[in-house]
Amino acid sequence: MIEEKEALETIISTTPAPVSCEISTDKAYNLHLLNNVKASDTSPKRDQSSMDGFGIKVCGNNLLKYDIIGEIFAGELFRREIGEGEAVRLFTGANIPIGVNAVIMQEECEISEGKLILREIPDEGQFIRKRGEIFCEGQTIAKKGKKVSASTMAALISAGILKVSVPEKLRVSVISTGDEIQPIDKGSLEDFQIYNSNAYMIKSALNGLGIDEVSISHVADEEELIVTALKRSLEKNDILITSGGISVGKKDLIKRSLLKCGVEEKFWRVRIKPSKPIFYGIYGNHCQVYGLPGNPVSSYVGFLLFVLPAINLRNGVAQDKSGLSSVKMKLSAELVNNENRVNYMMGEVNERQELQIHGKQTSNNILGLSNSNVLVRVEPLTKLESGEIIDALIMP
Repeated sequence: MIEEKEALETIISTTPAPVSCEISTDKAYNLHLLNNVKASDTSPKRDQSSMDGFGIKVCGNNLLKYDIIGEIFAGELFRREIGEGEAVRLFTGANIPIGVNAVIMQEECEISEGKLILREIPDEGQFIRKRGEIFCEGQTIAKKGKKVSASTMAALISAGILKVSVPEKLRVSVISTGDEIQPIDKGSLEDFQIYNSNAYMIKSALNGLGIDEVSISHVADEEELIVTALKRSLEKNDILITSGGISVGKKDLIKRSLLKCGVEEKFWRVRIKPSKPIFYGIYGNHCQVYGLPGNPVSSYVGFLLFVLPAINLRNGVAQDKSGLSSVKMKLSAELVNNENRVNYMMGEVNERQELQIHGKQTSNNILGLSNSNVLVRVEPLTKLESGEIIDALIMP
């Protein structure tokens, strides 16, 4: 058995680097960039009007009346130079013609007998967007590790970046074991049977991390069948996750079967609660293998603590951002950990924005897990007082 810190360090150090692929920028939503990306264009390309109004040439002559000689819409190029005493109608985003050095909002002037009449002399440069004020060619638009949001995508495309390098999509297999496990389309169950809920919990968590290619399967508690299923998945996938059969019971056959398949064991069992009997290993130089416990709380906590960081790294997330995010919260009641190992407790934020811990912290309490949105890490042999400010880990 190893400590949590050593387990996570082992996973991080053996996680393969992202495999780069180039895709169209419009397909990169929610993916992480593998390189700094620089603009191949300038924005705006020319000086532009930021308002609907009139462009004039301010010459210091206190002129208040101007001849209107034309109009310019966004996307049009006006080739004539504007001289003293002349004005041109401009619409938002229109290019500023040569000679214009100020724009007057249409609400701040009036037109009489074809002439533009000003109420006051405008400031030079007002309501003009200067060329390159948003970004210039060669400027960094997004840094390595940046997640492409909708607005980031718009910035990239605006900067003329039409292709980006992102990680290749990961392929993941989830295998559940246990004779009691039944498919969700079976209908009614016997008293000794349960649905394969863990597989869909893990699959949904993987989908939330941007992994679409997830295969789900179930194998009965027979070693030959388990080995066959594992071999098939190990060859085809980047990550293999098993659920159940990883402890020390008579039918806990996963660890032995993984070793038979050639998986190199990195650790088995971590000094935490829940998810103590977790297994981690490597197959070849590409496939990370996780054996998660069968109880749903243990399975999900193990996934969040040990699988999620590795997936994030392989998806191009920076190491310091690869784990769960935390938030400062005030405890609504005391927490006590009398055990000689770290305890992760499920909780949720109540209506007073206080952290409320669920009373039944058992590894099979799927309803408590469903009602939780945070995990609280409590050190061994530790008591946290009511009202104390602590770091709570946000559950996705």
